[in-house]
Amino acid sequence: MDDTKGMNIESLSTHDAACDAFVARRADGKICHLPAWSFMVQRVFSHQSHYLVARGDAALLGVLPLIHVKSRLFGNRMISQAFANYGGILTDDEGVRRALFDRAVELATQLRCESIELRNIDPLPYGLQLREGKAVMHLPLGDPEALWKGFDPKVRNQVRKAEKSGIVACDGGAELLDDFYGVYTTRMRQLGTPCYSRKLMEGMLETFPDHCRIFVVRLENKAVGAGITTCFNGLAEIPLAATLTEYNSLCPNNLLYWSVIKHYATAGAGVFDFGRSTVGAGTYHFKKQWEPRQVDTHYQYWLAPGSELSISSPDNPRYRRKVEAWKRLPLWLTRLLGPPISRGLP
Repeated sequence: MDDTKGMNIESLSTHDAACDAFVARRADGKICHLPAWSFMVQRVFSHQSHYLVARGDAALLGVLPLIHVKSRLFGNRMISQAFANYGGILTDDEGVRRALFDRAVELATQLRCESIELRNIDPLPYGLQLREGKAVMHLPLGDPEALWKGFDPKVRNQVRKAEKSGIVACDGGAELLDDFYGVYTTRMRQLGTPCYSRKLMEGMLETFPDHCRIFVVRLENKAVGAGITTCFNGLAEIPLAATLTEYNSLCPNNLLYWSVIKHYATAGAGVFDFGRSTVGAGTYHFKKQWEPRQVDTHYQYWLAPGSELSISSPDNPRYRRKVEAWKRLPLWLTRLLGPPISRGLP
């Protein structure tokens, strides 16, 4: 079916309930596809939102959220979607898909961007460069008791070990942000990665109060692990999570994830998303033990003529020395320097 006749593509500048409804009724619609996510990123980081909407004579036909990220350190590029594991074009019509993509290229060219990064699950057939080796892990949810019984005995024993060690789990909203951010920034320093600004988590909680939650595991009132979650369209995600490595022998990470899984299974979510991992890495194997379904991602890149693909990632060998140097900095300094650096690493 060709829906392109009479089609107009516009860049959204304010909230649009029709876009919310369009994203919500699609099985592939994620929370990061909502206009509110783009405007939250724009408000928090001052990255310009270019939320492209294709409209026909009487209907909304497709959307493509784009964020323009311009950084002295990491270049000038467009990303769909920034500070999220997903993104890309939502439409069922190939003509609409092509028109949205072409408009994105036109816009990136006008803004002198070196690239467009599209965080797709299904690849686009446009001869784009592909980044491989990353995957998300999806666990179908249902009755919590049945889920628990279906886990490998090793997983259940690790959760019980955390509980027997005196670790307790709780969940809530902004009142737990201090606990989360303390654990998160500590772990990021250990990994040699600049931490995101606290304003990102505040923005998520303020923008999506009914879809965003914080989970914390504590030992003797000390936060030893934490995660921030979202739930939209039946998909519960944990985009940010961390535990203090000195407590690893007590398995706080296992209790943290089980508390999240149990909460969203009880709440009626259909799938729990463990988040993105490098296939074969340590976090990949931790998630794999819960026996989720692996979903390979297809991050694709349009490159401007004369530009070369450069991935800003701690895995990139060009950043190895910087990563090791970052690990040696005082924690207070990484908390100060991390946010202005990481705003260019969405």
